[in-house]
Order: sequence, then C-alpha cells, then structure tokens
Amino acid sequence: MEGSTMSSDWAEEAERQAKAMTRDLVEVGRTKGFRVTYQRREARFMLRAGTVTTYFSAHDYDGPRGMDWLRLRIDVLMHARPGQAEGHVEPAGLGPAPH
Repeated sequence: MEGSTMSSDWAEEAERQAKAMTRDLVEVGRTKGFRVTYQRREARFMLRAGTVTTYFSAHDYDGPRGMDWLRLRIDVLMHARPGQAEGHVEPAGLGPAPH
C-alpha cells in the first residue's frame, strides 16, 4: 500500500500546485477567468483562460528527479500570456516555431 500512499501524496501536491498556479495567474495578470486544475483520472493539468482550454500532461513533466513543477508553471504562465489565450495555443512542452 506504500505506492498508493505515495500516489495519493503526489495527487495532493498536484492539486496544491494547480491552486498556486491559479493564484499566480490572477495576481500576475490581474485578470479573472484563469484557472488551473489537476485532473487525477487523466493525470493532466488543465488551464482554462476564458473560453480556451489547454491541457498539460503530468507525464511530460515527470523526470528522473521527480516532477518538474517549475517547468510546468513556466509553461502554464507562458500559455496564459495575452494573445496566447485568444485562438491558437501551442501544445504543452513546445515553444513557438522559429522564424
């Protein structure tokens, strides 16, 4: 049952991180309508910015040293920038194409 406890602890941490990201988005953007939630069943984070929803798979951020929360937070914040939330949103983990 130790594995179950670890996954439960991880899910609780994921939910805390999602709430913290939502708080960051509201404070930085001073804009309502941004929300990050962790979806346990799909093991992904969901960024909702107005009418646009973007998903970030937890597996994409899990490395040999554990979860890379910083990279996830950066990706979420980058996707929530003005202009990004309207229309096209890049897939998680990919930056804009070089010019």
